[in-house]
Amino acid sequence: MSRLLRAVLFAGGASQRMGSDKALLRHANGDPWLVASVKLLRSVGLEVWVLSGHASHRDCLAGQSGVTVQAEPWAPAGPLQAFSCVLSEREDEAWLTLPVDMPGLRRSTLQSLLRHWRQAESQALVAEGGDDRLQPLFGVYPCGAHNRCALDQELAQGRGRWFGWLERIPYSTFLCPDRDLINVNRPDDLAALMR
Repeated sequence: MSRLLRAVLFAGGASQRMGSDKALLRHANGDPWLVASVKLLRSVGLEVWVLSGHASHRDCLAGQSGVTVQAEPWAPAGPLQAFSCVLSEREDEAWLTLPVDMPGLRRSTLQSLLRHWRQAESQALVAEGGDDRLQPLFGVYPCGAHNRCALDQELAQGRGRWFGWLERIPYSTFLCPDRDLINVNRPDDLAALMR
C-alpha cells in the first residue's frame, strides 16, 4: 500500500530572534521564503498545508493551487503542537514536514529523501547533516495510531519537544548535504547564508 503523502510547511513562528518575519524574507530567486518553499514542495507533486496564523501569509499565498493555509486553533506553541493539527491515526497517510527557514534546500535533495522514504513508508525518515545532527523538522512522518498516540503523550507531558516525540516512534535517518539544512534564525545566520 502506498501512503498518500502531503507536505506541511511550518511558518507560524514569531521570528523573534530574526527581528522580522522569516517567511517574508527574500529567497535568492526573488520570492519570499514562504512562496519559494511552497513552490519547491509543489514541484515534487505534493499538496501543501501551511501552518501559520499570520494573515500576511494567507494573503501571500492566496489563489495558489494545491495550497491550504491553516491557522493553529490555539496560540503558537511550537512545531510539534502545530503538527498535531494534521497528524491523523490513518494508516494510509503521511506528511513531509519542512520549516520555512531552510531556504537552501534543493529539489534534488528533497527528491532523494522522498525516494528513500518510499522504500520503507511505515517508518519516519529524518534528515541528518554531516555532523550527525538531526534536523527533525525536515522529514517524512507516517500517520497512524502509534505515532498519533506518541505525539499526544509528548504534548500531554507538557514538553512538546520534537526530539521527545522521536524517542517514542520508529525512525531512520537520511544524510543530507549540510548546505541544504542551513536553518536561518538570526540576522548573522542570514548574513552567512548570503556569502
